[in-house]
Amino acid sequence: MKPAFCYLNGEIVPLSEARVGVYDVGLLRGFGIYEALVVRNGTPFRFEDHMERFVRSAGELFLTIPASAEEIKTVILELATRNGYKDAVVRLILTGGEAIGGIEYDGTKPTFYILVEEFVPLDQKYFTEGCSLMLFDHQRQFPKLKTTNYIQAVLLQAERKKAGALEILYTAEGKVLEAATSNFFIVKNGTVVTPKENILGGITRKVALEVASKVYPTEERDITIEEALAADEAFITSSFKDVVPVVKLGDHTIGAGVPGPITKDVMQKFEEYIEHY
Repeated sequence: MKPAFCYLNGEIVPLSEARVGVYDVGLLRGFGIYEALVVRNGTPFRFEDHMERFVRSAGELFLTIPASAEEIKTVILELATRNGYKDAVVRLILTGGEAIGGIEYDGTKPTFYILVEEFVPLDQKYFTEGCSLMLFDHQRQFPKLKTTNYIQAVLLQAERKKAGALEILYTAEGKVLEAATSNFFIVKNGTVVTPKENILGGITRKVALEVASKVYPTEERDITIEEALAADEAFITSSFKDVVPVVKLGDHTIGAGVPGPITKDVMQKFEEYIEHY
């Protein structure tokens, strides 16, 4: 079901009528931030965590969010209802508004819009059989912020599909960082490990660490490419994918080439967390 309504600069409007100006600095100079979350069973999942990250990203770019967290939450639920979704994908986009002199902006006059789409779960085969990731040497500018700059990820989509990979795992200076739209974990000798520096701290990543740490040792630290290739297990996390086993990095098979026991346990604990959220 295609969405019929969105939110734009203070109003819920038909999607077919929503317009952003051609001189918007988000379009003209790619200056903006982005937040992605899901509505599950009529509730925005970990909304406070997402808003905290959104506010932090806005602050780093000196942008004013022209609505309170409660107003944004109300709009999200209203959009989900109007569009007929019980489970939904939500995208918040905030730009610097109309460009001044082609390159400057007034952070107090931003463009702010919210898109809500139907949540379509990932194909079940990825959870039962695992997925593969392609490797690419790249570190995002402002890695701790969720900006609208996905140029490298967009350019790599055809190559990703050709490789049969679900995601693109970025590496830099011999270390694995994050996937294009996900966080990355390995399991080694019973310990769950995920990169800490030069990544975006995902909310699903945070939940996965919370549920895993109740049973297993967890570490947030650098992971070398060699260490990742030698991992017993691996998985990725994201708001739109949940927890997905990784069985191949490039042409290299991880562990036994099937979803590992700790990964499956974390997946199960994450699903239980969602059910009782």
